[in-house]
Amino acid sequence: MRIAFDLDNTLIRCGYEFPLALPHRKFWAWLLRPEGLRQGIVEAAAHCRQQGWEVWVYTTSHRSAWHIRRLFWLHGIRLDGIVNQQRHGREAQARCSKHPPSFGIDLLIDDAEGVWLEGERHGFRVLVVRPEDAQWVEKVKVTMESLTA
Repeated sequence: MRIAFDLDNTLIRCGYEFPLALPHRKFWAWLLRPEGLRQGIVEAAAHCRQQGWEVWVYTTSHRSAWHIRRLFWLHGIRLDGIVNQQRHGREAQARCSKHPPSFGIDLLIDDAEGVWLEGERHGFRVLVVRPEDAQWVEKVKVTMESLTA
């Protein structure tokens, strides 16, 4: 199965403050000065891997796939796939801001209620994780378990 994480306000601060994870590759992080990733993403990604799930990013940003891969690499996370705005525009099979089924994604983690509403309308699963939610990783785990039970 595939899980995808949104970036802005879900994993990357963009108007909201939440604790950040310490990069795994500290020297490279110091040198490259990347955006920070939300605390808990390393645990969440490791849990996904333990369950045999692929880890993806699905963002409406225009960040390049290379930029996104490097950001996650600095935290010791290997991504199986990336959908950015350019790829979404080329390959999405429905007219909505995000369409995970077009990419074989089973669960999307996002901060936006609007994406959840699109999921209801277009038949895909979205777990809304608020920037202020300190228990977000547990919610991801519980949702994953409910999908595989």
